[in-house]
Amino acid sequence: MAEKAQRSFLKRAAAASVAGGVALSLAPVSGAVAQSGGKDTLIVGTSGLSNIPHLNPLDSGWLLQGEINNLMYTPMIRWSQEDFSPAPGIAQEWESSEDGLTWTYRLNPDATWSDGEPITAEDAKFTYDLLRENPVLNSRHGDLVNNFTDVRAEDDHTLVIEIDEPSAMMNHLKGVSIMIMPEHVWGELDDPATYAGDPDQPTSGPFRLNEYREGERITLTANEDYWEGPVDYDEFVLQDYQTPEAMVQALQAGEVDLVGGLNPQQYEALESREGITTSTGPGRRMQSLTFNAGARTQGGEEFGDGHPALTDPAVRRAIAHAVDKERIVEVATGGFALPGVSYVPPIFGDLSWEPTGDDLIAADVEAGNRLLDEAGYDERDSAGLRVDPESGRPLEFRLFYHSDRPSYAIIQDFLVDWVAELDIRLDAIAMDTTPLNEEQEAGNFDIAFGTWNAGPEPSETLAYHTCARLPEDAEPTDLTFAFYCNEEYDALFEQQTAETDLDTRAGLLRDMQQLLYQDAPAIVLYYENQLEAYNSERWSGFETQPAAEGMIREQQGAFGYRSATPADGSGGEAAGSGSDSGSALPWVIGGVVLVAVAGGGFALMQRRKTADDRE
Repeated sequence: MAEKAQRSFLKRAAAASVAGGVALSLAPVSGAVAQSGGKDTLIVGTSGLSNIPHLNPLDSGWLLQGEINNLMYTPMIRWSQEDFSPAPGIAQEWESSEDGLTWTYRLNPDATWSDGEPITAEDAKFTYDLLRENPVLNSRHGDLVNNFTDVRAEDDHTLVIEIDEPSAMMNHLKGVSIMIMPEHVWGELDDPATYAGDPDQPTSGPFRLNEYREGERITLTANEDYWEGPVDYDEFVLQDYQTPEAMVQALQAGEVDLVGGLNPQQYEALESREGITTSTGPGRRMQSLTFNAGARTQGGEEFGDGHPALTDPAVRRAIAHAVDKERIVEVATGGFALPGVSYVPPIFGDLSWEPTGDDLIAADVEAGNRLLDEAGYDERDSAGLRVDPESGRPLEFRLFYHSDRPSYAIIQDFLVDWVAELDIRLDAIAMDTTPLNEEQEAGNFDIAFGTWNAGPEPSETLAYHTCARLPEDAEPTDLTFAFYCNEEYDALFEQQTAETDLDTRAGLLRDMQQLLYQDAPAIVLYYENQLEAYNSERWSGFETQPAAEGMIREQQGAFGYRSATPADGSGGEAAGSGSDSGSALPWVIGGVVLVAVAGGGFALMQRRKTADDRE
């Protein structure tokens, strides 16, 4: 490891530890917090509520919107707590015809809205028809519903959907990404796309909305008659904080009961705090470096100002050889992460591909230098930098990183020194997140840091590397990660969308990941652990997803929140916290997945930011 990078890290880590230590030492764990009416209230500390424009459950693009949706609504089909496989929700069971074009869903006859009305197949038909017909809602969910040719309620508890092309999405209906709405209420709305969230509207989940203070807090009231069984407390509050440090102090002061998204220093400091329990498990959030593999339109028109040498997989692969991912995990995350490989994290089992033997791009600068020499980058300029034989330009690349992420500042120090051993210069440039994303979407970058939360369908993420994601016009786009286009990769993508056998499809998905790894349009650095802590003097019972060594927050459901119990029956003494996210997680079912649908619905849907979008 380069000494300069090591010294830089030690300096930053020392500063962070001192700051974190002061914050932690000043905030003792307090006793009971003021309650309203003696209610059991679970308060979750979070940040980012100011980004939430509304609480429309059918037009949710932010992680926090998904958390609230999971508490207020039950999906037709869940992602299971055990392993993210499809599991019953409102639909008890489902089956397809032999040709995979007709799907029948049988709804739970005990399912009711919070106002006592039954949840029926007509409600489901109304919702799916709405997603097909409303332009705004269709832009979010067209990847599923634009494949529907007919939706009908055969009786109160039987829904039949006919589709144009076989699709594995029918085996999960996008899980928690789509919630069924009550026709007897939503049918009266002038424009459901403008619904922003009204208190006490009928819901199908364990809570209903009580108060929404934009940018401040969201308060939910427990549904005592929830058809799957009520929770053991009265209220849930999602409370916004400006910084993670403020959330940690609030936890110790007894103002919240659970926080997530901790950094390693905060997590380790809280481990020794009496009355606070820490929790960690493998996560689905990945950190990566993305290359500009050649910004261009589908017709081949080039745009942006990316360095032409980065269109060559040999250059990208050589840089990958210079990156010591294990060292990054050790230093930048304190060991609370796994070295990265591809866009399907190992938390999803057989769907994730792992390199072996000659496939492995090991941290080996000598191998990187040999690769560059063999590819024709063997000439140097007067500064000792390799020269691109095609353009005559030295291999000097801009490295954009987010100025508000200390871990990126640490990592870029390492990268600059490591890549210099290839006789390549990286010019690290700190940028705010919004302008960084704008420059990347316009193709005005060479290499950029990024983070991504994997979705419930692997193809929803892997689609970002297909040729179809290149823009039609030379304009900015967030439909692609790297402007990558490979016909072999596209062929595999199309194969897996038409494959009905689970094992065969999983193999095709692994083949796609292997090809991405070898072509290296991006380098996945690591998969973050979820670092959480809660007040165990006042709350217990938080269950995780996956059930074994999983996470409380950022779940594919409300398992963590539904299982929370006031400790010792203390009731109103709990201020409370717990967080369950509605983001998506990759799992493959035994059908095919349709991603490119008629009328370009999927591309239009992805134009809008999703709950699992890059940051």
